[in-house]
Amino acid sequence: MEGPPLHAIDPSVALDTLAKSLIEKALAPVKHDLAELNRRLVDFIPTETATARAVSEHVLAAGGKRIRPALFFMASELLGYRGDHLYQIAAVTEFVHAASLLHDDVIDNSTLRRNRPTANSIYGGAASVLVGDLIYSTASEMMAATGNMEIVKTFARAIRLMSDGELLQLENLYNADVSEVTYMNILEYKTAVLIAASCQAAGLLANASQAQCDALASFGHHVGLAFQLIDDALDYTGSAEVVGKATHSDLLEGKVTLPVILLRTAATPSEWARVQELISQDITQASVVEIAALVDKYDTANLTVERAHGFTMKAMAALHSFPAGTARDHLENLANKLLFRFN
Repeated sequence: MEGPPLHAIDPSVALDTLAKSLIEKALAPVKHDLAELNRRLVDFIPTETATARAVSEHVLAAGGKRIRPALFFMASELLGYRGDHLYQIAAVTEFVHAASLLHDDVIDNSTLRRNRPTANSIYGGAASVLVGDLIYSTASEMMAATGNMEIVKTFARAIRLMSDGELLQLENLYNADVSEVTYMNILEYKTAVLIAASCQAAGLLANASQAQCDALASFGHHVGLAFQLIDDALDYTGSAEVVGKATHSDLLEGKVTLPVILLRTAATPSEWARVQELISQDITQASVVEIAALVDKYDTANLTVERAHGFTMKAMAALHSFPAGTARDHLENLANKLLFRFN
């Protein structure tokens, strides 16, 4: 059967297919662990109601590459840990992420995530928030079951900062003049702290040295910043198929991200004044398109990707204290391939 004519193929979708292939290959070393985790995930949650089961299954089956548990498995491999709590703490990394998504989608009134209806659009906001709480509490019980207070403290800090990051973002919605420092704090709290905790947890379970735990946390922290910067760039350059939600949705929701923040210095004073004028609580699709044209004109999405590349290089440097070898290569390869979601 003949395929579609070349001119009918969306280049961004073709690149996304390539990126997915590269990331899948980077995940191959932990493919079996991820498959086993997926088999156990929902059963780890002690649901007493049909609603809790349905919402849990919906959010945990929503796709995604399980980047947080994958990094945890790879960090565990680096340290030779295959102990009793391997799958439980891998589940914790995904549960904290999934619970935050349930809450975020309610806050943002989102209807689509990863090209699927959000849980709140199907089951309602109340059920989504309550099941998010259920998943958080399940994760807390699983942390405590390790008997390792440092793991409990590490994830508890991540959850606290994730909540604070959401509040910081809410305070700065529709704020065209949000500073780059504040923006990076939001990225750190909402994304980087959990990925850092996921990597650090492997060191804590393996009774690694403080220096090794700190190095894994630094690696995860910088991977997390790079990961979110790529997401923010894709909102201006990707397609809905690539991004998994409508493009330009960040600005429509009032989220001023780095591609727009960089216009403050890249654009002319009159153009920046126009951006400030357009960003308001009644921002329209036409206004977003006008701002996106400036992002394209001054290439600030690509400048954002360059920042992401810099953080990935810092992540690599954090691993240099570990011996060179296959396990370290796996972590470095995955961190590098995550950049290809944009390229």
